[in-house]
Amino acid sequence: MTQGHDYVEIGGVKWATMNVGASTVYDTGLYFQWGDTKGYTREQFGTKRGQKHFDWYDYKWIEDEKLVPTKYNEDDEKTVIDPEDDAVHAAWGGDWCMPTMFHFWKLEDASNIRKVKDYERSGVNGLLFTDKENSSKKLFFPASGLAIMDIVLDENVSTYLWGNTLCPDMYPHYAEYVYFKSERIYWSSSTNRYLGMPCRGVLFD
Repeated sequence: MTQGHDYVEIGGVKWATMNVGASTVYDTGLYFQWGDTKGYTREQFGTKRGQKHFDWYDYKWIEDEKLVPTKYNEDDEKTVIDPEDDAVHAAWGGDWCMPTMFHFWKLEDASNIRKVKDYERSGVNGLLFTDKENSSKKLFFPASGLAIMDIVLDENVSTYLWGNTLCPDMYPHYAEYVYFKSERIYWSSSTNRYLGMPCRGVLFD
């Protein structure tokens, strides 16, 4: 345990056993827009005042109708998230941070991956990563789905997770992420920063 959070080391990377905001390994936790440290539960989604609506008009780094990001843009040329905007680091502190695409690649390379239904009779589907060299090391990723506007797509079907970097080919509106649907990681390079996804922490060495 580090800074109060359990981890499992697979492929040389120390992964948190739960998403940010989760109370058990079965929980999705909170949904975050890329670059915003404020996370939301399903109950906080909606179109009423004070509720979260996952679109450009309800995004931290948009201030006008031109929909040009005010940070991580062509002026500041930032492509990697700053610690103060990293949802994992902001929540947990210490050496915790959002993963890079390389971290995800190392996890996939070092694991046997299995699609699981009703994991440990929790009613939750997801993917289970088991270390190829040590079967006692396991990580479960619940099928969180993807938050857009005030709904969640693919809930209990697919897992979506943010990476810590913007997509260079579609800069600055798109950020890198991965999703798990079957026994593999899908390397979908980018999507709109305003969408809502969980965050899973890694320890920076």
